[in-house]
Amino acid sequence: MRDHIKLPFYEEEFKRKRRGGGGGLKPRQDKQGFSEVQVFNLLKIKDEFDSDKERFKQFFDPNLLFKIQLSQKVDEKGFIEFLETNRIKVISPSPEGKGYWISLAEDENLNEVKKKLKEYGERERYKQFDAIESFEPIPSGEKIGEQLKEKPLQEGEEAYLDIEIWRMEDERLKKFLEGASDKIGFKKFTKDKGGKITDELVTKNLCLLRVKINKSIFEEIIRLREISRIDRPPKPYITYQILSTPLEKFEVREPPPENATAIVILDSGILSNHPLLEKAVGDEIAVPLLYSNKIQEDKPQDDVGHGTKVAGIALFGDIKRCIEDNSFQPEIWILSAKVMFKEENPITGEIEAVYNEDELLEHQLEKVVRYFAEGYSNCKVVNISFGDKYKKMFGNKRQFALATLIDELAKEIDIVFTISTGNIAPEAHDFPDNYPDYLIEEKGEVKIIDPASSAYAITVGSITQEFGPLNRSPNELLFSPAHTNYPSPFTCVGPGYKGMIKPELVEEGGNIIYSPSDPSKMEDIGGKLIVLNPKWVEDGKLFTVGYGTSFTAPKIAHHIARLFNHFPDHSTNLIKAILIASTKIPSDRPSPLDEIEFNDTDTKLMDLLKIYGYGKPNFEAAVTSDLNRVLLLADNKIKLDGVHLYYFYLPREFVETSGEKEISVVLVYNPPVRRNRIDYMGVNMEFHLFKNSEIQEIQRGYKTIQISEELEEIVPEELKIKQIGLHPGVNARKRGIHQKGLKVYSGKPDIDTDKPLVLSVVSQSKWLKEEEYLQEYAVVVMIRHEATIEIYNRIREQIQQRVRIK
Repeated sequence: MRDHIKLPFYEEEFKRKRRGGGGGLKPRQDKQGFSEVQVFNLLKIKDEFDSDKERFKQFFDPNLLFKIQLSQKVDEKGFIEFLETNRIKVISPSPEGKGYWISLAEDENLNEVKKKLKEYGERERYKQFDAIESFEPIPSGEKIGEQLKEKPLQEGEEAYLDIEIWRMEDERLKKFLEGASDKIGFKKFTKDKGGKITDELVTKNLCLLRVKINKSIFEEIIRLREISRIDRPPKPYITYQILSTPLEKFEVREPPPENATAIVILDSGILSNHPLLEKAVGDEIAVPLLYSNKIQEDKPQDDVGHGTKVAGIALFGDIKRCIEDNSFQPEIWILSAKVMFKEENPITGEIEAVYNEDELLEHQLEKVVRYFAEGYSNCKVVNISFGDKYKKMFGNKRQFALATLIDELAKEIDIVFTISTGNIAPEAHDFPDNYPDYLIEEKGEVKIIDPASSAYAITVGSITQEFGPLNRSPNELLFSPAHTNYPSPFTCVGPGYKGMIKPELVEEGGNIIYSPSDPSKMEDIGGKLIVLNPKWVEDGKLFTVGYGTSFTAPKIAHHIARLFNHFPDHSTNLIKAILIASTKIPSDRPSPLDEIEFNDTDTKLMDLLKIYGYGKPNFEAAVTSDLNRVLLLADNKIKLDGVHLYYFYLPREFVETSGEKEISVVLVYNPPVRRNRIDYMGVNMEFHLFKNSEIQEIQRGYKTIQISEELEEIVPEELKIKQIGLHPGVNARKRGIHQKGLKVYSGKPDIDTDKPLVLSVVSQSKWLKEEEYLQEYAVVVMIRHEATIEIYNRIREQIQQRVRIK
């Protein structure tokens, strides 16, 4: 076993200088005509608002919210300041900069903006109007979610709905919800009309309500501009199936050490007396329901089976391997939170795990995570193997509420979330004939589901494992077009919010095997994973089988927890970076994915990345370096708009010995997030790797680059020729907080081993402007040679020698 090596840091830190100004807006030709039309639009918006204000005046004072459509990208800060001079406050800009901005008029008469629009038309003043396409009302239909569109409220129906309120400033939001002086507010208004508000959650990014209302109340409140979205509550996309398989009973060894890492399983509970779980359950709770006894505080047991299966994989990782090794040694603790309960589908008769209709899942999740994080110092990982299939991340969508909450909690509590991408029904996409094309095509139906779009979460997709179909008769053909390590036919794909590389990782989640002569036989046992059997007493067997992305995320949680055990002093950023550094995209892939190479353009590469992410991790490669594979680690903090430089030397043997060579860099950081900004993250970070240059030359180059938000790649112009082209490129990878760039050499690389490779790590402030803020991050450099040659000691000796000289 060889310890990873510390990546040498060039001690002199520096900041880039800020450059003023920015790109100009394209001027409009017919300013006068635009001005007249938009003044008319604003008058119409005001008339409709006045009508609603009169309608609701005895209950609350409505807020005048409307849309501003931008046809050009703008400097967010400058444009917000311009709107504020018009007494217009931005509530939520378009994620892409241009597009629809949700805005609130602090002057309900709109006098200031109308006046300036007229001056813009007559005197060509206020050129910021060049970016605006139109002022528009917010149509009620845009607020209705997918489930409610699919199944609208019927006459006489009283239903639970989720309402998201635009996140206005605290005082204005409280006044709308609670009322003021002689006004009763929205909450009491809902109750007085015969509805109920059964739960609520307000954070710095969110305001969510769970209500129970009828159609008449719905039709009244959908008019309210304060409502951002209204939909039926989410339904978990998991079902319960049992296919027993005869496997022998195994002895479980001693419990994990007291300080071993704990994983929270947020699911349907667990059966903690299962012989393979009982020694490793640290705590189990049920989040009691306020208005129902379907989940009771003293009954945290799994009545569905799903949570028990997920917990088994989180505890042991590969259960099949444990069986083959005749050894079940728990190394981590399981903390279980029951947030779902058993219900029978009235149509299919299938048992499903469901959420409580009265309460917000977001609220339950926040309570659970805080409970375990505050009560258990070893609680480092939370696994979520469910999601809302009606909320798919596609196109120009805003970040989902649950995903945003996860990002808030991950930042605040410093904890890792592992989340599955979600499942699709392959038969709805012409499986097997259209496999894998339906995963590659840009269609919303196959995209990752909420909360898998969380920036902080490690999102996990599914690939197939080795399988052997269980033939029911010797002459029956069973088949799957998905061979070993191919994308599972049911896996949802990325990219994530604003093009983030999602999923980051893949793990084995199963396959679908079918009989060409009898397509109904798609449930063959050979395509499934071995999992713990929730009905072990009834069936007399400890194991059963199942498939789905639900079983990929807990396997990654297992890896992460074991890494925390191995490296208890490593930061969360560094643990994630080490695991991502160990990944590899399988070389055996279905056509046309097999035609894509990692050195291809980002456009082609994205077809691979949105399915496999950075690949499947290798735990052993994450834990230890080897003679021909070296990991260099750094854990640090950087000032806003700062530059850090690292350096290392490649051994001559690495460059001159024939065989495939690989250099990769992983960067992971934890920025603050805001859902109501164009830039979701308050800080962006990126990295670049340079060859054939002294470190002082790289430093001089970076000192010439001024701070500008328009820069896509922060690299000195004169040094671009010295840059090693890592793939994917910087603009693709910097969209997320988990970044990996890779360079593969099949021949001899043009690298001068007498000069160091220099890694620049650059931070770029977005909306975060706190002068004293230090952004935490971790970087991992991996150097690997296909040949069995000694590079580990060469690299370590060179670093030690130069540190001594220094």
